[in-house]
Amino acid sequence: MTTEFEADLDPDMGWPRVRFNFSNGWSASVVLRTRPDRDPTRAMQSSLACCPTGKWSTGATEIGETEATADEVAIYLATVAGRPVLDPL
Repeated sequence: MTTEFEADLDPDMGWPRVRFNFSNGWSASVVLRTRPDRDPTRAMQSSLACCPTGKWSTGATEIGETEATADEVAIYLATVAGRPVLDPL
């Protein structure tokens, strides 16, 4: 069973990243775009992506908004969570 949440740092920029693994077989990634030189605990934008759960870095990733606001993140997560269930291959 896949965990519902995964959190780490984006390997390229070191920004906080949270992945949401939904029961429909999809995962969404939210990378918080912080300013470590100012206040690393605050983010004004985030980058979004989704893919079938467990398929990151396999070419199945769909890139979303790269400068998303908090409202856009909430809508994106709800949209990915509401996708039809993936058929297991």
